[in-house]
Amino acid sequence: MLKRTDLFPAKVKVRWVKRPSLYFLLFGIAIVGFGTVTVASQSHGQHREAKDVSASSEPNLDKTVAADGKVAKKLNQTLEDNHFSGTALVVKNGKVLLHEGYGKANVQKKRSNNPKTTFPIASTAKILTAILVGQSVDAGKLSYDSKLSDYYPNVPNADQITIRDLLTMTSGLKQSKQPEEYSNDMANVDFSAANAESSGGVIGTGDGWSYQPVNYRLLAGILMKVTGKSYQELCQQTFNHNAKLGVSYYPAFKQAANLANAYQVGTDSERDVTTVEYQRETGTGNVAMTTGQLYQLYRLFFTNKLTKNHQDLLVQHLPAHYASGLYGYGSVYEGHGIFSGYESNVVVSNQGKDAVILLSNQYDKEHSFQKVGQEAFSQLTGKEAP
Repeated sequence: MLKRTDLFPAKVKVRWVKRPSLYFLLFGIAIVGFGTVTVASQSHGQHREAKDVSASSEPNLDKTVAADGKVAKKLNQTLEDNHFSGTALVVKNGKVLLHEGYGKANVQKKRSNNPKTTFPIASTAKILTAILVGQSVDAGKLSYDSKLSDYYPNVPNADQITIRDLLTMTSGLKQSKQPEEYSNDMANVDFSAANAESSGGVIGTGDGWSYQPVNYRLLAGILMKVTGKSYQELCQQTFNHNAKLGVSYYPAFKQAANLANAYQVGTDSERDVTTVEYQRETGTGNVAMTTGQLYQLYRLFFTNKLTKNHQDLLVQHLPAHYASGLYGYGSVYEGHGIFSGYESNVVVSNQGKDAVILLSNQYDKEHSFQKVGQEAFSQLTGKEAP
């Protein structure tokens, strides 16, 4: 299988009791003071709650941080020696030890990669869809045991497939035929539903597990049906309006000034895909983020700022270790994505406090930095990465 967070009241002396006017005056002052403290406390609590919804309590993740410490310096040298093109972020116990750009984001404009550079994050974005599912479950609009047949009854074995099976990709579904045109997200999901077929895996188990994006397209369609909103509207509300992450979506991210263009490895030749190839990734990978934004997303997820209990989304159907866009092994989780010259690598643990994130704009099968990120994380934390 591919391996891809008292105050005790002062004693009143007897003589004060014999002076009622002073006693009542002090009592009144105490009541007013208590009320003031209570209001202030409530106000502070409300402020904290509002603040905790976003990632504003995290360190500044827009600035460059030179390698600090043995592991970060070693990773920095490895990336330079192997001509890594992208941005690297290393965090240990919430402290940024490395945040550097390498290579060019835009060769023609001589623009270098840096912490503010955005990259299409490919399949790493599936966690966004999973989080939206978790929120719908929290709101009572869905259950992890809800059947696919409630929404797409014509999909093979839909009456046996649950939301949980889609999250873990243990639905036994695949999609061989891809659309050659695009009109909107719902139509795109309808195409996937009409062309879903059996993958040979055993439904609801990890036996015969295979990585199949159709699971997340169907989840996106279900979300749109139960909320009455487009997938992008749901993402915009949750991840930008509420969490203040600044996630960008296709086609907008293609026009962004800070987007990293994809290049053939070792050359200045740009890579790209057709418009429909981006558009058809509904719910599966048509978003772009910076390394800092992606780190903040994981921190919010693992600290239950986005759903009531993130562990509900991480239930696995072993022997498969995949759930909600993450491969989980014990307390260590990994996200991985590839798409037309882009590669995203994430290893994270300790409620998101420890992380190694590598977003690259030069990728092919012989030029992956997944193992480099895993090794750096193991050296950083002493925990074996997947």
